[in-house]
Amino acid sequence: MSGIAMEQSPKVVAPVISKDEAREALELGADIAEIRYDLAGVEAEGLVESIYDEVGCPIILTIRPVYEGGSFKGTDEERALLFRKLARYADYVDVELHAKNLEALLEATQGGKAKRIVSSHNFELTPSNSEMLSILERSLEKGDIAKLSVMPRDMKDVLRLIEVSLVAPKPFCTISMGSLGMHSRLLTPVYGSCMTYGYVRRPVAPGQLRVDKLLEGLKILGLR
Repeated sequence: MSGIAMEQSPKVVAPVISKDEAREALELGADIAEIRYDLAGVEAEGLVESIYDEVGCPIILTIRPVYEGGSFKGTDEERALLFRKLARYADYVDVELHAKNLEALLEATQGGKAKRIVSSHNFELTPSNSEMLSILERSLEKGDIAKLSVMPRDMKDVLRLIEVSLVAPKPFCTISMGSLGMHSRLLTPVYGSCMTYGYVRRPVAPGQLRVDKLLEGLKILGLR
């Protein structure tokens, strides 16, 4: 690979809520389909198994609760039961650092092949550098990959996230959301982020780029 030297090319993740969307994600060039179980509605039942069996792509299983910006309105105990049932089909599972029963959720995902992404989302602001670094460190203590998404209020906030990415323990994924942070989805991989997220049909988080456009940018930067 020419350009920027990296241990491994960053993976492009596409959130999906249907089998057809998972197929479209692969056609656009995504490496991993993030099944957003919480957004799938009536299609959620059997969705993970059908994508595993019929599409055959690497899978992140995410059941994001309302308190972390998702749509799952059940209890964390109910989420743990779903993870216990469905994690066997996933290559990764995403659980939240701030979940009240984090240990139970992590325990529910054990015993299979799935690596655990421990994530944190702040839709209001970008915390201090020391707090962001602490979040990433605590996430890695609990899981295999740390993920941090924050909301910038100005361009200095985006730069601060990049500064944190430069010194963060690996493996991690960092994202600055919204229109101000859109370019971070291309830049944080330059500084070590192992994943970046793009949409297929419509954004599921503020500031996402479509998967194929994200790949174009990564190629220009020599990351793919």
